[in-house]
Amino acid sequence: MMTVTDMKITGVVLAAGASSRMGPVNKLTLAYCGRTIIEEVLIQMSNSSVSDILVVTGFEHTRIEGMLAGYRNDRIDFVYNRDYRLGRASSIKCAIERIRHRTDAALFMVADKPQVKSSLIDRAVDLFRVKRPALLFVETPAGRGHPIIFSEIMFDELMCLKGDRVGDDLVKKHERGTVRLHDPDLQEDIDSEEDYRALINRITRE
Repeated sequence: MMTVTDMKITGVVLAAGASSRMGPVNKLTLAYCGRTIIEEVLIQMSNSSVSDILVVTGFEHTRIEGMLAGYRNDRIDFVYNRDYRLGRASSIKCAIERIRHRTDAALFMVADKPQVKSSLIDRAVDLFRVKRPALLFVETPAGRGHPIIFSEIMFDELMCLKGDRVGDDLVKKHERGTVRLHDPDLQEDIDSEEDYRALINRITRE
């Protein structure tokens, strides 16, 4: 019988989006606390207790992978999603194809929420390993946040997803098998220059 410590959970960073609402700027390359946004997200994931990490790239994948090359090791790998223009579902499927035969669950983090700390990821991992639900997500005052963890029993369904907004239907369908982890942080999205400025101003004041 699998023990709590035996359960392998792979962390997946979704970093393939085209950042279209930021104009000519790729938001993942913007500065955040002395690093770039994508670096901060990867570092927080690396500092967590996930078993290994897969970064899914797409838009400007050569640039993004080049920026993160120094972090690559036996625990961190990359995969290029050629179909990234089809939406977030394509990146989820790209990740599941790579990891489905070597992990017990997949923890997904979007790459534009650098304020999500490794401590929250660890809380999600610990709760998932104890409760063993079909899925777990973080619930914030603003609604569903990240990370979100899917058990391997959900992988076939994840491979059937389409489009960009893919979480609501799955959460509704698996309501009885869902665990929520509450987080008081709003987890602001960085979709525009105004969003980015607001986040930087907030962390500067803290």
